[in-house]
Amino acid sequence: MSSSRKLNFHIIDVFSTTRYQGNPLAIVHVPLTQTKNLTQEQKQTIAREFNLSETVFMHEGSLDPNTSDAPVKIDIFTTEEELPFAGHPTVGSSWFLLSGPGRVGEQRKEIVLQTKAGNMPATLLDSGRVRVKVHTDYKEHPAIAFPWIKSAQINLQGADYANGTEGAEAIVSIVKGVSYVLLRLNSEDALKRLQGTSGRIEVPGLGEWQGFVGLYAFYEKEDGNVRTRMFAGNLEDPATGSAAATLGGWLGRQKGAGKWTFEIIQGVEMGRKSEIEVFVEVAEGNRVERVELSGNAVEIAEGSIAF
Repeated sequence: MSSSRKLNFHIIDVFSTTRYQGNPLAIVHVPLTQTKNLTQEQKQTIAREFNLSETVFMHEGSLDPNTSDAPVKIDIFTTEEELPFAGHPTVGSSWFLLSGPGRVGEQRKEIVLQTKAGNMPATLLDSGRVRVKVHTDYKEHPAIAFPWIKSAQINLQGADYANGTEGAEAIVSIVKGVSYVLLRLNSEDALKRLQGTSGRIEVPGLGEWQGFVGLYAFYEKEDGNVRTRMFAGNLEDPATGSAAATLGGWLGRQKGAGKWTFEIIQGVEMGRKSEIEVFVEVAEGNRVERVELSGNAVEIAEGSIAF
């Protein structure tokens, strides 16, 4: 019987304090002794085995319990590809290190995550949530009409869309390689009736922002909360921090210069309610100056996986 190497992992539910709500995240611990042995192909295979929206590979050789500004390197994978940034993995990893089972120091309230999109500082709040400052390359692209998406929505009518069936929708990138079509709907009921798309969305002309493109539908409620759903093709995600950050930046620019906070609720239709807080600072000239994601998490499972 052949022997195999193993890596320890934890699974947590992010953007919720209730188990089996929120968005599950696998955190695979990569000790310093295995950093050079674990290949890109093996990471992708492990992420595919977990079959979650994202899996994080946390390089433990970068952990320092005494130095708050020493970045902790994480790699973020979907079942298909590596991402430069995703919200629920960064919030989940920050919670794991500052408040969860991987806590690096009893008195430590801050940490920095090193992602492919840049370093992202995180802070543990008195509420138990963690707040992550997103390293953003916020970019609004020319709006595009998507008649093939809307015509396939057999449960929606023209009046359900804020921009009608022929109207163009905003295309926004939060970092290079991660973009969203922001589909504004006129009611929470329309949001419930929304379905995924038959294939991945392709947006021409994104240039250096080319990469993952998701469909992020939203409805602004009268109480100020924003209800959302995110689809990548026909697959729905219960909580998408990068999409929430993108939408927060876009909504902030609609309001103009100032500091804005948005409470975003996602995953309700999947039975996995997620609560995401987005803070946005819009500077003069309507420029997105700062984006922060806040959320909680709860531990679900731990074990080891062969590679």
